[in-house]
Amino acid sequence: MYFFYIFKKYLKNFLIIFFAISFLYAVVSVLFSISKMPSSSNLIILYIFYVFVYASLTLYPLSLIFGFLLTLNQMIKFNELVSFYSLGFMPKKILKPFLFTSIGIIILMFGIQSSKLAYSNEYAQAIKDARRLNTQNIFLKYQNKVIYIQKLNPILKTAQNINVIEIKNNRVVKTIFAKKAIFKNDVWVTNNAQIDFINQKRWIKENSNLIFLKNFKPKILSNLQKLRDISFYDAYLTIKYFKNIDLNTILSIVFFKIFTPLSMLALIYFIFLISPIHIRISNTVLFMVKSISLSVLVWGGMLILYKFSKQGVLPYWSLSFIFIILIIIDIYITRRKNEF
Repeated sequence: MYFFYIFKKYLKNFLIIFFAISFLYAVVSVLFSISKMPSSSNLIILYIFYVFVYASLTLYPLSLIFGFLLTLNQMIKFNELVSFYSLGFMPKKILKPFLFTSIGIIILMFGIQSSKLAYSNEYAQAIKDARRLNTQNIFLKYQNKVIYIQKLNPILKTAQNINVIEIKNNRVVKTIFAKKAIFKNDVWVTNNAQIDFINQKRWIKENSNLIFLKNFKPKILSNLQKLRDISFYDAYLTIKYFKNIDLNTILSIVFFKIFTPLSMLALIYFIFLISPIHIRISNTVLFMVKSISLSVLVWGGMLILYKFSKQGVLPYWSLSFIFIILIIIDIYITRRKNEF
């Protein structure tokens, strides 16, 4: 019973803060971009939705810690925390609903960030700028192939004027040219492709329908040159199939998405261990001010590390520093409390 009591209390406070700051971010974004908004009311609603989703995915770590602090403050203020202790509850037992609820929310958000909603900011910018999400003049290497795509639409998953050069033993053994191709079922499909290949040291030319470039994802291609965001699934495919490119930017985004909420989880553990249990024996207001400041400082520190690592100033694994430091502090405090 105690678990569901704390669970409902924490989840309610989390949702209030979560929707409040996400909606506020969306409203402010619309107000600052009102002159660039399209005349269509449907597009404006769609823009607000995408901005709200982007704000939710970016700010939910702050909602986790602020919801926890609000719940903790209520439990201290109304003598609930001291009542739990007087009934013989151990701190780890009271902390368990907070941690389990936070972990469940983080897993849910990780699932959303593996879907197309991870690109909500990109969709919102496309609506505001009244442009299509096209990428032009892509030139890169994929496995033993060199590929040039003149124009790509990652949303419609279509490409125009595709040139593929297949290399074997440092020699060109096949070339493919297609005016248009569509990405279906993890492969590119084109009609009437022009194929030139070597057969017994002679070049043969033929035209035919072709299925080629398996797992060559259009969303990955769109983001490789100017990467703003990437889903976990697309990041996995990029790391798996593009081994010869610099992955620091992609891994910086992934590490930021992973270690920011995990750092807030470690911070929840730390704050709970040092929190007062009764409003009369400590200055609860000062404690909450310090806790909120520390939370914003940790989140801001992660954001700064992310910006530096994304630009290549720092390696992507530097984003794990704050989380590791918090874990070390948590272990130290836990062992120290067990001594008394």
